[in-house]
Amino acid sequence: MKYFVLFIVFFLLISTNVFSQDCENFFPASHKDLSFMGRVDFSDEQVARYDWPGVTVRFRFTGDQLKLHFTGGERNYFDLFIDGKLINTLHAKGDTVAVVTGIKGKGPHEAKFIKRTEGEMGETRFFGLELSRKGELLPWKKTVDRRIEFIGNSITCGYGTESESRHDDFEPQTENVEKSYAAIVANTLNADYHVVAHSGLGIVRNYGAPQKVSTGLATMPQRYSRVLDMDDSLTWDFSKWQANAVVISLGNNDFSTKPHPDKVVFQRTYEELINQVRMAYGVVPVFCIVGPTTDEPCFSYVKEVVDNYHVLYKDENVFFIGISRALLNGGSDLGADAHPSFRGQQKIANTIVPVISTVMEW
Repeated sequence: MKYFVLFIVFFLLISTNVFSQDCENFFPASHKDLSFMGRVDFSDEQVARYDWPGVTVRFRFTGDQLKLHFTGGERNYFDLFIDGKLINTLHAKGDTVAVVTGIKGKGPHEAKFIKRTEGEMGETRFFGLELSRKGELLPWKKTVDRRIEFIGNSITCGYGTESESRHDDFEPQTENVEKSYAAIVANTLNADYHVVAHSGLGIVRNYGAPQKVSTGLATMPQRYSRVLDMDDSLTWDFSKWQANAVVISLGNNDFSTKPHPDKVVFQRTYEELINQVRMAYGVVPVFCIVGPTTDEPCFSYVKEVVDNYHVLYKDENVFFIGISRALLNGGSDLGADAHPSFRGQQKIANTIVPVISTVMEW
């Protein structure tokens, strides 16, 4: 049996990138046997830069020691899984070497290093990993032919999922995309996934904006083609990863406060987002979700977009999923700032999975 008896994290004040060059058995981020799930920038071939939630480094290795070289930022948190077991949650403000010891057995072991938090929490720079002197890095063999992209807001990010009360203020350590409906749906359907989501953003109007259309902070449709959420200088190459299905869960923030956006502006921009998806992936199924934390007028507006899309574009591969407010109770189903807790997220996922499963025949 594989198990772990000790986990230690050392915070080093020296540059991880420089330090890595002197390591005896170091494998840079660009190594062919490292598998990345999510949007990653490799402009510097030796460093992986990313900020979207859920970006995951996956790898297999042998030996009894593992060291991760990375910079996480002030408010980013990461989960490290080895052989399916959560070893620890990591937080690295600066250049860091996270050292895992007490790994029993020669392996091979399977590891996943997952970014729990969203882009606003900071950018990650992953330099690579170091193994014991005789350790080997092996190819990641678990390839799947199911891929889902999720476009959303705070609920999709897993905002406050690990908070214990709806009255709690948000803290980055309680955000965990792995406990959002997005990851639950993907894992249930045995699919890889990309999460393109940011708390507080809408189709045309972000949370609390004084205007009907936000003119400052970029909305989600404006960020959709970015490699990095918080950097508009790099455009994502959609040919690198082709989704089989796309889930859009937006509109909560557009209508959470007043003034609400005009119906025609909201619907036309939502339609344009679907067109962006079509340009990226072709005629794959698109699932447009509303609820359970908002209803009218967003509910009717989005359903009309879907119905009209069928007629205007002769495209029946767009689907509406409406989730009632009654799905979630006011207690255990809610976490920080009255966002769905892990329990609430599971309920949302349980509503979505049967629809996607039926449409995709998965």
